[in-house]
Amino acid sequence: MKKLVLLFGALLLIFSFSCKKKNLKYTIKGTIYDASFNTPLSGANVSIYVTTTSNSTPVEKVTLTTDAAGNYSYELEREKLQSITISVSKQNYFSDGMTTTLDNLSLEDDNTFNYNIYAKSWARLHFVSDGTKTIKYYKQVGKNGCAECCPTGEIQLNNITDHSVYCINNGNTQYQIFYDVQGTSNNGTLNVITTPFDTTDILISY
Repeated sequence: MKKLVLLFGALLLIFSFSCKKKNLKYTIKGTIYDASFNTPLSGANVSIYVTTTSNSTPVEKVTLTTDAAGNYSYELEREKLQSITISVSKQNYFSDGMTTTLDNLSLEDDNTFNYNIYAKSWARLHFVSDGTKTIKYYKQVGKNGCAECCPTGEIQLNNITDHSVYCINNGNTQYQIFYDVQGTSNNGTLNVITTPFDTTDILISY
């Protein structure tokens, strides 16, 4: 009987240790969506970076590729982590991501991070004039806050004949400007829906 109790105790200890060992991993998973076409995005890169108690510089742990349904999944060892950063990217798409501390992660449940990223597109502002006028314009609707984005403030062009400005935008979304030809009644609003991976023209003739 004593041997049986010891054996049971040993098995219980092994099982307990095994469970604890298993729980020392974070399951990081999610789905990446193509916001321009409202579909899951396959072939996107999901990079996971970590900082530790001994190194505050983010170090890449893994780069995953989303499957046909836009899904990714990774089991991250607990180790001595302080934070994780998820970075989502794909060629000709705007990137996205976030950084979070371990306080926001669960060892017991899946940690799900979904992202919607847009295909890149461009609006070509094509100004055509006789070279004697001044025009002012500004963006009313369009992508802001990115390194490639066109300015949001008022822009003035003097005495041009043929001039183009290329402004990046989220694919399948609106790009709109207001223009005013100085000293004339020629002013108004022009807009287009920009085509993903392509350039859509806005002609301003004055």
